[in-house]
Amino acid sequence: MSKALAWIRKSKGSDDDIGLEDQREMVPTLANELAGTVEKLDLGVHTGFSSMTRDEPSGLLDQHNDVLDAVERIRIGEYDYLTAWDDRRICRDEYFTVIEYACKQGDCEIVYVGDVADDDLTFDLKRRIERDTKEEEIRKAKRALRIKKERGDDLGRPRFGYTYNTAKTVQIPDDDEFERALQVIHLRDEGGTYSEIENATGVSQGTIANILSRREEYLTDAADYDFAFPPESREVRN
Repeated sequence: MSKALAWIRKSKGSDDDIGLEDQREMVPTLANELAGTVEKLDLGVHTGFSSMTRDEPSGLLDQHNDVLDAVERIRIGEYDYLTAWDDRRICRDEYFTVIEYACKQGDCEIVYVGDVADDDLTFDLKRRIERDTKEEEIRKAKRALRIKKERGDDLGRPRFGYTYNTAKTVQIPDDDEFERALQVIHLRDEGGTYSEIENATGVSQGTIANILSRREEYLTDAADYDFAFPPESREVRN
């Protein structure tokens, strides 16, 4: 019987917008779709960096006994699949190549919930940029956040189904996309799986999770802005 390992991890930093709740639902769901037996490596909130790029006495990814055990079990062929939200939730630096090589040795296929670039050069450049510019990005983000707060702006990019008003201070429903969000909620209420909802609406599974986590906000705005719920059914999108 085939076997999969569901790898779950959230970064310690504020730049990781994918929560543990979403991962704990969707990563094992994907694993169950692929294999008859599923095991979990749930690291919770944990750094994605290793001793390959960090000089710390403890707490790094490759210093975690469960990680080392999982990588060895992958290497010896215990798993047919390794599932994760995306590659960064497995690892954020060059230690990923160690895990990837273990997968090749053990004939274990890596499968992601989200979209990930397959190009090795893209991966390498992305990791170097993350490592070399992280502190500067944090400083810029904090400065921008402070300015927005001082102006009283609505913070953050518009969530799915919304757009900013002309003054860019309030998020308001964007007609067609907002109706798609309501359709996601309705289909989930009717018992639809994430895969079925994705096929029916064209909304990615990661976005579906985000919509459902804000269900009451969407329904409140639907009433305030006079949107029908449940919305008119949409044709399945291939």
